[in-house]
Amino acid sequence: MKLTRAVAKSAYVVLGTVFLAAGASLLLVNSGLLPGMLREVIIEESRGDLNTLHIMQEFGSLLVFAGLITFWFLWHYEQSRPFHWAMTVFWGLFAMAHWFDVRGPFPSVGGPLLTTVPFILLLLIGLLRTRTETSSVA
Repeated sequence: MKLTRAVAKSAYVVLGTVFLAAGASLLLVNSGLLPGMLREVIIEESRGDLNTLHIMQEFGSLLVFAGLITFWFLWHYEQSRPFHWAMTVFWGLFAMAHWFDVRGPFPSVGGPLLTTVPFILLLLIGLLRTRTETSSVA
């Protein structure tokens, strides 16, 4: 059970950090605080379309929220099981949106595979938690 807890908490640290860093980067695009190279990558991803960039910044605010709530459950681990399954479903849906992209076939499976990794990781950790944390209570 201690190993399961350590693995789950480590995943929360990594995910929370990635969410906060990505969200903050998107929100800081026009602030002058973001390194130029990172700013250019974000602007290039938006194809220079300010409406797209605005939507990306709105998504950034959601990423900041996801990072903060992930850290909250890191510190309140005993209450984190429903959160864990909710994040697993979120990543499953996020991956599905990349596998069945409305823009048509993708030139590489790299992107969809990359978005599938957090889903698989959270699914495996969730199953491990269910097995070890439930059996230790009974």
